[in-house]
This record gives sequence, C-alpha cells and structure tokens, in this order.
Amino acid sequence: MPLLRTHMRESVTNAGIGALVTIALSFVPFSSVAGGAVAAANNGGRYRTGLWLGTLAGICAMVPLFALFIPALYIASLLGFGIPPGAPGYDLFLALVFAFFLLYTVGLSALGGLGGVWVSVHTDWDMDADHWL
Repeated sequence: MPLLRTHMRESVTNAGIGALVTIALSFVPFSSVAGGAVAAANNGGRYRTGLWLGTLAGICAMVPLFALFIPALYIASLLGFGIPPGAPGYDLFLALVFAFFLLYTVGLSALGGLGGVWVSVHTDWDMDADHWL
C-alpha cells in the first residue's frame, strides 16, 4: 500500500509539473502538448500511463487557463467577435467555444503525454523538469 501511495504522489506531482509547463508556455501555441510530454516523460511507464498523465496535466492546467479565458471571451464579445450575448444561439456558441477550449487544453495535453512516453522510450533526451526549470 505505501508503494501505491508513493507512485500516486509521483504521478500527481509530474502532472502538476506538466500543468506548470503548459501555463508557463501558454503564450506559445500548442503549449499543452509540451506540458503533457514533460509530465509523461518524467514519470516513465507505458503509453496508457502517459495518456493518463497528459490528461491529468491538461485538467490541472485548464483551471487557471479557464480563469483567463472567461475575461478574454468577454472582451472579444465587446469588440464584436463571436455572437452577441443577446442572440438566440449564444448558449450554443458558448458550448462550442468551451468544447474547443477543452479539446485544445486537455486533448492536446493527452497527445503530448503519448509523445512524452515515446520520447522517453525511443530517445536519450533528458526531459527531467528539474534539469530545465
């Protein structure tokens, strides 16, 4: 049982590191891929584990990015982009925008998790976050 707790703690820590990488690089397009890759490469393991860690890193990164996303969506609507809030299709518009945000953040991070496992298995690159941060 203690071994399972230690492994779970390391997994959550690596997912948190991946989320921090995603947030730190959020001004770069597709930064979620890098965050998921760092999370999975630090942990090692198989592709299923990498997919899980990338997804977890994306979910952890989604919370603070969503806090920035809502004001950006509001400002964009004030500038005339998108559908005005009083329009009949506004709820559908918000649902689609949120679905794309979720797919972009969590989906690309999960894809990065698969890439991180591939990098750790097939190359000798050092993806340790302690080395780079």
